[in-house]
Parts: sequence; structure tokens; C-alpha cells
Amino acid sequence: MSPPSKEPTAASITVQQTLDLLDGEFAAFAGGVADGRYAFWLGSGISRGRVPDLGEIVLMVLEFLQTRIDPGNPDCAHAKALAEAVDLAGLRDDERRRLNLAEPVRGWELLDVIVKGLVSRYAELLDVRVSGQREDYLVWDAVDVRATYPPDAPPDCEHYCIAILSLEGLVADLASANWDGLIESAVAELAGDRNQVLRVVVLAEDFREPARRTRLLKLHGCAPSAALDPTKYRGAIVAAQSQITSWPTDADTAVMRDALQTLATTKPTVMIGLSAQDSNLQDLFARATGAMKWQWPSDPPAHVFAGDALGAKQRNLLKVVYSEEYEEHGEQIERDALLRAYAQQLLTALVLHVLVAKLRVFIDTAEAPGLKVADRDSLGGGLRVLRDLAAAEAEPNRLAFVGTLMRAETRAMSLFQEGTEPTPDAPGYRPLSSEPEDQIQSSPSLPTSGLRELAAALGLLGRGSTDGAWHVSVGPTVSGNNGTLKVVGSTGVETAIYFGANRQAAVQSEMNARIDATADDVVMIHSTGPVGALARSPRRRFGRTGRGGTRHVDMSNLLKTSADLTDLEIRFRQGAAL
Repeated sequence: MSPPSKEPTAASITVQQTLDLLDGEFAAFAGGVADGRYAFWLGSGISRGRVPDLGEIVLMVLEFLQTRIDPGNPDCAHAKALAEAVDLAGLRDDERRRLNLAEPVRGWELLDVIVKGLVSRYAELLDVRVSGQREDYLVWDAVDVRATYPPDAPPDCEHYCIAILSLEGLVADLASANWDGLIESAVAELAGDRNQVLRVVVLAEDFREPARRTRLLKLHGCAPSAALDPTKYRGAIVAAQSQITSWPTDADTAVMRDALQTLATTKPTVMIGLSAQDSNLQDLFARATGAMKWQWPSDPPAHVFAGDALGAKQRNLLKVVYSEEYEEHGEQIERDALLRAYAQQLLTALVLHVLVAKLRVFIDTAEAPGLKVADRDSLGGGLRVLRDLAAAEAEPNRLAFVGTLMRAETRAMSLFQEGTEPTPDAPGYRPLSSEPEDQIQSSPSLPTSGLRELAAALGLLGRGSTDGAWHVSVGPTVSGNNGTLKVVGSTGVETAIYFGANRQAAVQSEMNARIDATADDVVMIHSTGPVGALARSPRRRFGRTGRGGTRHVDMSNLLKTSADLTDLEIRFRQGAAL
């Protein structure tokens, strides 16, 4: 008998396993994200791969102070500050006596113990004063926010995923405690012009700028802005304990506080990479609860934390938010609130999930009178098959995977809508749509977008891969035709699949994508087709039929005239000769 399998940790969980959570016990949360209902609260955990973590920050401060000590000055301000900093680590008396502060910091015998102790008290560390220097000396000079958080730092997987969710119209509000500009860089790369999509808010006056698709509230300041204009933005950098303590009452943060409290009051919260240990955040959520309580249980869940376990401050936040309910249902509330996946896995999975959720809505709204609800559900299942095939490629390099996904999506939408390959200077991501899932049905462009027919065709291709009829992948065929997708039949025959939203896009695909009209390994699936209706009861022999040249499938006609899903599949496979 084999031992029971252990549940994955937040670090070991795969993107596919995270998708399983989003399909299962966290389906209501995933649906809320797809509907654009959540405010995302972000912390240093989403930037750990690109900027120093708190342990590194601690080391930077200790080394900064030590290297500036004047050994000949018994009253050296840096020496006194270093001693005060080390005292914050909580060493025992015997440990403190063994420590020689004159030795290089990285050679200290108890360095790991000191760093661990200071990480949990980082705000107090940064509040240590050096006589004769400005109050933010350790932040501005020791941490050196200008150099440590440069505006040109390359984004990581997490930041690209957040940018994708923004472009898809699913994140109206981001609240970030991070100083870095990595989300801004990711949006700029994917959108071309960041300011058309993202409104960055640091100071009170920034709230008066025109609204954009996403608002990024940087409650603890912005390093790139401070580097560009220190006179204006240096004072907005919040790090020291005294700043955090005064934040809830400081006049300069009043407008930001009101905006964040409104978010915490009116929108469900997902915290990603954020421990919520700062007292100003605890105070903010307490005030929000005082304004209007969240009920438990709720749909979608009012508070979700991404991580391996709930920290003490996260538990305290749940106690404050749910008060009476927590006393009776605390264990269940904590289970419901903890999604055991770190930022990279969760955000990658959310991107895949919401793309399929949107496509599913397009299937539900397709003009197909013969399809019952169960038929449309089955087509949705085909979409999930394609999603899971993609998710299998996400490990171990999720950044590379998301990069491939962005390029594939951009190319697919460019070919589908215009019939052209993306130009080198094109934005790095082209969204499926710019509205949340629950607003798609009311979009005025829905009837002419061709997306309903595209989604149905993708569902059919996904279903075909489950019964062994073919395998779906990407890349050029043996002859070099490089469609949006590639179908490899059970006999190994390859077919390039192209999609056209309209007649013009299909013609442009043949011209600009260099499709050989005589090639027998190409299928063009038209959302509004130039071909006549296919036979109602075609012969049940699929695969090669002896026809030469590109096969054209009129997806709109198939959906309108098929009697049911079985009829639709038969006619689709016959028309595509798959």
C-alpha cells in the first residue's frame, strides 16, 4: 500500500495544481477575479526575485553603518546607531558579549540570528537615528532606494501576470506597499503606453489625474518617482516605525487612507505577497470594518491570502474583520481564507483561468439554437483541456512560460483580427477583451467580434484531443505553415489552424502570413465565413478526403445550423478534414 500523497506547499505547488484549486474549493474566488470584483493588495513577496528581500535590506543597513564608523571617535554616531540596531535583534547577554562589531558584518558568528531578529522588526531598524543626519537617512542612503529600486529593473513573472489582468480589464484597483516600479514597467512593456492603462497614485494630488483601466495605489511611496523628483516624492517613502505609526493620522496621507479604506470596505480583498504586519494596515482594515462589516461566509470570499500559512497579523486581521463570526467559526474562516500558493503560481494560474472564463462566456452567447446548456458546458470542457495542456508547460520556468503565452496571445489576436503578424514595435500583449467576464454579454462589439465563433472552435479542438482524434500544440507544420495552433492527427499528419474574425482578416492571413492557398495542411476557421453551408449530414469519414489546398470552415454557419453538439462536431471535422 502506497503512503498517502502529501498536499503541496505554497512553494511546491504547480500552476496546474493551483488551477485545480481555482476550479474547486476556490472557484468562487476565481469567479470574482474574472468578474473584476477584487482589489489586489500586494507586498514584497511579488518582487522577491527582482529586488532585495528584507533579509538583504537588513544586511545593507548593518554594513552601511559599520563601514562608516570612525574608530578614533568614541562618540561616533554610526557606531552608536549600529549598536542600537544590533540590540533590536534581541540577542541574549552571552551572545551579545561574543559579538565584535568591529569585524566585517558578513563574518559575524551570529549573523543569521541577528538578521532573522531584525527582519521581524525591520521598521524599527529603519527608524534608528544617526545623529546629524535626516530622519530618513537609513532609507535614503543606506538602503539607497534610488539605486536599489531602479526604474529600468526587469519585471518578473508576477508583474507580467498583473499587467495581463489589468489589460484584460479585471483589476480596477491595486494597493501596493512596494516601492519598486516593476508593475509599471510590465504594463508599459505590454501596453506600449503605460499611461493609457495605468494610473499610479502616490500623493494626494495624484487622485485628481484622469482615471484609467487600473489604479495603482502606492501607499508607502514610489522609489522611481522619488529618484526622478526627490523634492516632491522623497517624503512619501514610508518605512520607519515612526512613519508607520503616524500614517493613520498624518494629514499628508489622509486622501490615500480614505481611498484605501473605501477599497477595504467595498471590495473583497486578495493579499498576495503581503504579510499585513504593518500596524497602519491593521488600523485601516479595522476602520473599514467599523464603516461596514463583511459577512461570513460570502460569495465571493471577502478575504483571501496567498501563502503557505496565515501569519499572526493575517489572523488578527481576520479576527478584526469577522469579530463575532470568528469566535464561533475561526478555524473554518482561516481555511477559507488561505489559498496555499505563492504569488508566481497563483497569478499565472489566474491568467490562464480568466482567459478560459472569458472564452466560456463567448460560447454561452454564441448564436447556436441547437446547442443545449449541456452542449455548451462540454465545449467549455474542451477549453479547459487546452488550458491544462498549456499549464503543463509552465514548470519549472514560469517567467519563460508567461513570456511565451504573451507572445502567442498577441500573435493569435493579431492574425485573428487583422490577418497580420505583430510588428516588432507592437505592444507586448493583446487582450482577449477589455471588460470583465460579467460585462462581456453587454459589449456592443460582441456580435461582430468573431470571438463567440473562435471560442466554440477552440472548444471543439480541445474536445478532439480528449478522444485521441488529434493532439493540439503550437509551432509550424513540417511544410512550414505556422498557424495559431497546430493539430497533429492520430497518424502523425500535421495541420496548421488559422482563425479569421472576418473576411478581410482571412484574406490578409493568406497574403501576409504567407499561407500557400494550395497547401493541404492548412485550415482557415472563419467566424463569419465566405463558404457556403456544409451538408447537414456529411459522411462520417474524417481525416484526409483527397481535397487539395486550404480548407475553409464557416464556424458561424455551423453553429447556427447544427442540430446539437454531435452534429456540430461531425460537420466541423468533415469541413476541416481532420
